[in-house]
This record gives sequence, structure tokens and C-alpha cells, in this order.
Amino acid sequence: MERLTTLTCKSCSTPFEIAPEDEAFYAKLQVPPPTLCPACRLQRRLAWRNERHLYKNTCKLCHKPIIALFPENTPLTVYCHDCWWGDKWDPLQYSIEPDFNRPFFDQWNELFRKVPTLNLVNGRNLVNSEYVNYVTDAKNCYLVFAANFLEDCMHSDYIWESKDSVDCSNGTGLELCYECTDCDRLYNCNYLTNSQGCSDCRLGYDLKNCQNCFACVQLRSAHHHFLNKSLDKEECEKRIAETLASPALLAQTQKQFEALTYKHPREYARFLRCENCTGNAIKNCKNCQSCFEGYGGEDLKWVDNFPGDVKDSYDISGCGQMQLCIECACVGLPAYNMRYCNMVVNGGRDMTYCAFIDGGREQFGCVGTKKATHCILNRTYERSEYKALEVRLIEHMKKTGEWGEFFPAELSPFKYEETVANLYFPQAQKNS
Repeated sequence: MERLTTLTCKSCSTPFEIAPEDEAFYAKLQVPPPTLCPACRLQRRLAWRNERHLYKNTCKLCHKPIIALFPENTPLTVYCHDCWWGDKWDPLQYSIEPDFNRPFFDQWNELFRKVPTLNLVNGRNLVNSEYVNYVTDAKNCYLVFAANFLEDCMHSDYIWESKDSVDCSNGTGLELCYECTDCDRLYNCNYLTNSQGCSDCRLGYDLKNCQNCFACVQLRSAHHHFLNKSLDKEECEKRIAETLASPALLAQTQKQFEALTYKHPREYARFLRCENCTGNAIKNCKNCQSCFEGYGGEDLKWVDNFPGDVKDSYDISGCGQMQLCIECACVGLPAYNMRYCNMVVNGGRDMTYCAFIDGGREQFGCVGTKKATHCILNRTYERSEYKALEVRLIEHMKKTGEWGEFFPAELSPFKYEETVANLYFPQAQKNS
């Protein structure tokens, strides 16, 4: 029987367990076990994530009007997408020297408040998509959040590899879809939930590989069904047309559909091609524990919102294409050996306590840098000097009790009620 270590969360006082494989993972990344329970760790990460509260602002470099995550009166210096990614400013000019008489987070926060920040958390490959956030590789998209590889999508979140879809959530491979949730590989479907591989279906729950079905539940490889009854093509199309033409008949059919959903047993969680996993809404995963809303993961624990190719990592939110990482939010494409980082895009490796940066490697406590190497608090060093200073900083953080902790929520530039944390941990609980 494996030996579990029980710890007490320093925030909410809830007991939580550390398994031997967890201890081995922390040792591999040379970090201490967490002091917060999984829920409090997630809350702290999400307190740095403002997905959809947008404001009018002005770029402080080119002075053009912009849409931003920060209001006009923010103390931060906000740049538009083109200016921040451009070469008209140098993030290294804001560097500070490590002070071993001050807590590290005080120094990092000083740097963070000085370095210009990006107006929205987006990657570079955006075309005609000004009103999106936490999005990469999108064209002609509007009010889409936490998504990538999209074209002609609107009013959606957590969708990937999709096009011509509106009002969808948590889906992959959607095309010509409306109001579909927790779905995969759909074409021309409306109001489907927990369904895969369907086309031309309306109002369905847990359908797989179905075509031309209306108000159906838990069908497999079916076609031309109405309220789970098989009809010939002409009769099915006639009943669908009559139902859609009559608001009263449509309302009656919706009630019948709702009653039908309660008659069928439901799976305890939604897994698709998964092995040895716990959590919900994940696919193509192996050895993933307490993981939610993602795909392509292996050997993960406490990971949510992961769009593909995430391996051997703990406590991750909103990240893709990463390996050997811990306590990161919005990091990837690709990332390796990242510790306690937030919003690192276009690849990176061997980074610790970095935020809002464009790739690079071997950085510690940096903000806004672009492809920098051997950099601490935005100052570049020779590699040997960098390594020695990194060791000193870690020892200093151990003494101050900061080492092994993600950025404190109170340093977040967002109001708590603006963040995703408030959705899962309402404001009344923000200090719990």
C-alpha cells in the first residue's frame, strides 16, 4: 500500500495528500511540495486570468485607441498588439538588480509595474480578430475566448480547430455549429451536448456518429431519428420542418426531449479514448489525474484547459505543448521545464517566475522579455554568473518563504471579480 503524506492547506486549512509519485515529481523539478491544497492553488492561478472583461484604452506608444484588459486609468503601461510585439521598445531597459534584503515578490512586482504590458493575451497569428482574448491562430473571429486555430467564429470559448461556429463552448473540430457544448468533430449541428462525429443534427445529447437526428439522446451511428424513433428520410425531414415552423410544437418537442434525457443513464464523466484518468471532459489522454477540459495529455495531475500535447506536468491552467512544468498558466507552444510562470508564448524552456514574455530560455523573474537568455529580473548575465545568481535567489526565497509558490493573487493586475477565479470561487470566498 502506497504511503501518503497528509498536509494542511495554509489558506483554507483543508487537509490534502501528497503521494510518493508526487514527491518524485517535485524532486525532479527541484521544488518543494505545495503549501496550498489543489483548489486553492487553482484559485490563485485563475486570479491572474481575466478572459472577457474588455475595456477601451489607448496605446501608450502609438496613441491609437485599443481594446484592452485594463481600463484607461490603469497604473500599468499598456501597448497595443503591434507595438508590444514590435521593436520600438526594449524590455531590458527596465531591469533591476536583485536585492537580497527584500522579498523576491516585492522586487518582481516593482518590475512588473514598470514594464509595458500587452493589451490582450493573444498570440501573433491573428487576422481581423481584435475582440478576442487568450487566442492564437485566428481569422475573422469576434468575442472568442481561450481558443486557437479558428476561422469565422463568434461568441465562443474553449474551442479548438473550428470554423464557422457561433455560441459554442469546449469543443474541437466544429464547423457550421451553433450552441454546441462539450462536443467533438461536428458538422452543421445545433444545440448538441456531449456528442461526437455527428452531422446535420439538432437538439441532441450524447450522440455519436449520427446524421439527421432531431431531439435525440444517446444514439449511436443512427440517421433520420426524431425523439429517438427511426423514420424514413422524407417523414423525418417533414417532421423537423413542421416542428421548426411552429413555436408551440417546438416548445412541446423540447419538453419531450428534456424528459427523454432523464430516462437514459448517464456516464459519471466524459472521457474519450482515455486510459487511467480521472476528471471530466478530456480525450486522448493517459495517466491524467484530476484533469479537465483538454486533450492529448499524458502523466498529468491537476491540469485544466489543455489544448494538446501536455506531458509530465502538475498544476497547469490554459497551456498546450509543454513538458516537465509545474504551476503555470497560459504557457506553451512549446514549453519545457517551466516553474511558476504565467503567460509565456512562442516557446520557452528552463524558466522560473517569468510572466508576459515572448519565449526564450534560462530566465528567472523576467517580465516582457523577447527571446532573452540568461536573464534575471530583465538583466542579462554571462551563463556562469546567471547560474550562480539563480541559486542565490532560490536560497533567498527559501528564507523568505516564497520559494515554490505561484505569484500571489494580491499582485494580480485584475480585480478579483474580473477573473476566472470568481467563476469557480465566488468573491465571498476570495480570501479562503
